[in-house]
Amino acid sequence: MITKKLGTIVTGGYLVLSASTVAYELSIRIFDRGNSEFAGMLSVALTLPASLVLIWIGKAAFGVNVGHSDVSFVVILGLSALANACIVWLVFVMLSRQK
Repeated sequence: MITKKLGTIVTGGYLVLSASTVAYELSIRIFDRGNSEFAGMLSVALTLPASLVLIWIGKAAFGVNVGHSDVSFVVILGLSALANACIVWLVFVMLSRQK
């Protein structure tokens, strides 16, 4: 019971943190284009295992990079955060079933 609630809290907290990071860096990309060369690095670091896979798939299959447009920035990093949150949630579900 506690593990299930903890999993929901951790997963929700991760999604809120990831969404706020992506939104912050998107605002830098939109409103200060001249100084936005490193916008996206924090989001990529925060969504690391899945972001590397999705960046690789985007380059190989579609020829799209994270920094090509604002839409690709949000979609790739948003899907990476969602994939990581699903993995974390599944780990907590498996831990709660073992008890």
